[in-house]
Amino acid sequence: MPDPLGYLRRQAIRRGVVGGSRGWLVLGGAVWGIRLLRRMASTRQLRKVLSQELRPGESLLVSHLPDNKK
Repeated sequence: MPDPLGYLRRQAIRRGVVGGSRGWLVLGGAVWGIRLLRRMASTRQLRKVLSQELRPGESLLVSHLPDNKK
């Protein structure tokens, strides 16, 4: 699903910062501000999966299995 705000953020960088367009720069600042506010207002909590104490000499291996959904 396309992200319209992502498109505007990319265009703001391309046309506002690199291209020097003041209008795109202002629009980009507004869109980045919206993104920041969304992240700050998010109530999503990270879930603890495992909590275990390691003794001296023990190690921990963190891996990720590939997603087979295609």
